[in-house]
Amino acid sequence: MSRTLELIFVNAIGGKVTLRVADPKDDLTEAEVKTAMEQIVAKDIFSSPGGSLVGVAGARIVSRDVSEMDLV
Repeated sequence: MSRTLELIFVNAIGGKVTLRVADPKDDLTEAEVKTAMEQIVAKDIFSSPGGSLVGVAGARIVSRDVSEMDLV
């Protein structure tokens, strides 16, 4: 199973921007994620077509389980 951490931000024009991090650690806490996201916004690390990231909208961990089928 693969897991992805999705960090969702608000940009300068009010749009949402999602940054994805592959294989986040298993014991990641909400507080750690929130702190990291607030630092990204404060340091203006990333930009988007709608301008700088100006706020935190949310975060989630997405799990994906793929099962191959042997058809041959």
